[in-house]
Amino acid sequence: MGIDLPDLAQDTPLWLALLTTGVGALEGAARSRGSIDRDFDLVGAFVCALFLGLGGGLARDVLLGNDPVEAIRTPWYIVVVVGCTAFVLTFRRFIPAPRSVPMLFLDALTLGLYAAIGVQTALSFHVDLVGAVVVGLFASLTGGVIVSLLLQERPALLRPGPPYGLLALAGVVTYVLLSPLGLGLASCACLAVVVLLRWATLRWHVNTHPVGPLQGPESSG
Repeated sequence: MGIDLPDLAQDTPLWLALLTTGVGALEGAARSRGSIDRDFDLVGAFVCALFLGLGGGLARDVLLGNDPVEAIRTPWYIVVVVGCTAFVLTFRRFIPAPRSVPMLFLDALTLGLYAAIGVQTALSFHVDLVGAVVVGLFASLTGGVIVSLLLQERPALLRPGPPYGLLALAGVVTYVLLSPLGLGLASCACLAVVVLLRWATLRWHVNTHPVGPLQGPESSG
């Protein structure tokens, strides 16, 4: 018997989808103004907000051929991105820093939500489990990677430090493993795993390490 919990992935209410978009958009706009050496204008801030708020959903829908993409089926997604960009630019001194505890928590929340929604959407398109995991990873990670590249930063996914891609993978695998017990349980567990692991890795300073260089001919023998 499945456990009766609200299925955040299969039946995502519009307000929750917009909240997920808004959290990402706020973070994207805030990151565009994160240091004095960045000269992004209004359009630049909006583009960062757009990709961090909607990049995951766009990647998911493109991979699945979900046409037209969800982000343009209703005007509310773009309205939220515009509103969040305007809010950050107007009240920027009151917005927490991108790496502050509130923003890191919201980032983990967005990561988990996009992971769960991405996996379930892929499963509803009858994609096999491995393909669903790939879609979930792209959905949760694409927006952050694009914004990092726009800011001329190396994405957190690729550099040593607090694990990021591994958190998304943990959430996606959790969803896949628990989905036979109920999609509501799977989606809530996916979200909880990502948020709790994000907190734990920051709390206890768990970091990934760089891989060692390949041995050249001169170092062999």
